[in-house]
Amino acid sequence: MNQPKVSVIVPVYNAAATLDRCVQSVLEQQVAGGLEVILVDDGSRDESPALCDGWAGRDSRVRVIHQPNGGPSAARNAGLEAARGEYLGFVDADDRLLTGAYAAFLPRMEAEGLDMLVFGLERASGCREDLPELTAAGPAGLAPRLEHLLVDTGLIARPGNKLYRAGLIQNPPAVRFDPRLTINEDLLFHLQLLPRCGGIALCARPGYWVDDQVEQSLSHRGRADLLDAEEYIRPAFLAALAAVGLDEAARQRMVRARRVSVYTIQFWLLASRSCGVGVNATARLLRTILRYAPARRALEARLDADPHRLAAAPLRLLVRLRLALPLAMLFRLRHPG
Repeated sequence: MNQPKVSVIVPVYNAAATLDRCVQSVLEQQVAGGLEVILVDDGSRDESPALCDGWAGRDSRVRVIHQPNGGPSAARNAGLEAARGEYLGFVDADDRLLTGAYAAFLPRMEAEGLDMLVFGLERASGCREDLPELTAAGPAGLAPRLEHLLVDTGLIARPGNKLYRAGLIQNPPAVRFDPRLTINEDLLFHLQLLPRCGGIALCARPGYWVDDQVEQSLSHRGRADLLDAEEYIRPAFLAALAAVGLDEAARQRMVRARRVSVYTIQFWLLASRSCGVGVNATARLLRTILRYAPARRALEARLDADPHRLAAAPLRLLVRLRLALPLAMLFRLRHPG
């Protein structure tokens, strides 16, 4: 097969229920110069490996990599090592590309000499995240939109709503997803890419559909590692902000905004579901959250505004008094699993 115009990498893990829909959405894209789909079976235990092989047997544009389970970073990295296209894209196996996405975006990338194009997305829940039209000669042009992209929405972090010039990622030193992270690895990847970017564009048209109602999504399950991930990537976050040209005060303000966002999300995850950690570990996390004054003030403001004031009163009092252990015990009583 000649070099394809676009390589699309699909990490696959136990995705039998959605894989066909995903692959079909990619193969239906109209791309002058052709595309390839790289399915990386990351040690799936369901019918996904056979489905991957079936697609490769039916369509020469599909290649399959089978590997032991290593997580999304390892799967995406394996796809990057195998990719041959001039441009690169990613699609998660439970998501899909919208009809005509690449036909709309790829010509713009080529005509404007872009390194990265970011487009909007639609969600199964009915929400839609649009972007303003913007073309910048480098990452500094994103500065007015950066807090929205990095903190408020996470649109910069998601790999699926983008097309990349392959050289942006593959030219030495190549950029890869960090397998030590199980969350925010996609954000760290893009923080490392931003300083390398030449032309970058935001496109108002949505091109990616996200299944945000699956059980694996953060909104449907608990986890207790958000604070560790935020601390791990904070140096890269600051470096990317410096590369964009923000001054020290603006960088610190945005780091503070992101910490508040992460800390409050972690608090509400602990409050609303089992996160797989014991009372003492939960108390340690809550202690860290409540000691960070901007996060504590954000929690107090939300609890003060809660229309169910009586029901929120115990939480409001414990947060205000910074009583981490009683909070942890309360959360465990609510969610004993």
